Amino acid sequence: LQNRRGELERKTATLVDQLLGQREQLMAEVKRLAERTVGGLRTRVHGDLHLGQVLVVQGDAYFIDFEGEPARSLEERRAKLSPFKDVAGLLRSFEYAAAMVMRNAQISDSSEAADLARRAISDAYQQSARSVFLEAYRDATAQMPHAWKDANGADAALALFSLEKTAYEVAYEAENRPAWLPVPLQG
Repeated sequence: LQNRRGELERKTATLVDQLLGQREQLMAEVKRLAERTVGGLRTRVHGDLHLGQVLVVQGDAYFIDFEGEPARSLEERRAKLSPFKDVAGLLRSFEYAAAMVMRNAQISDSSEAADLARRAISDAYQQSARSVFLEAYRDATAQMPHAWKDANGADAALALFSLEKTAYEVAYEAENRPAWLPVPLQG
């Protein structure tokens, strides 16, 4: 981020500065969350699950492209991890979907009221998609054995893997698509 900062729009550079200013707090939060995830289930995961990896055919969903995050080593991609890695990836993709629709919308009404309405619809989509997905995930996995040491271990795992996914997205966008950098920075 520091290497790319001079190439960014002012608003994005401000977000970068805010993020860089929180580095120590974020690292402390990662450590705190990691300690709370002890005892969680570990299994093989997709590793790069997002809406672009889901095909829907005749009312059924199929996951594709199981090689994991391209920047990770084969050993890292084959390791057993928390299923919350994939949960966090899919949740982050809801935010990306909404942001890309907002970014690419053909705007016939550019008034402030119309912009607020578009943002409200986007926010409602994100909240609804997140809520419905998490509820379905929790229902589907309610009987799975786990040995959380912390009563809120699942919530900590979701927060931890959401931070990890967002950090990956920040690095990826900074390197490959700087114009999209505001999406993970806001996340």
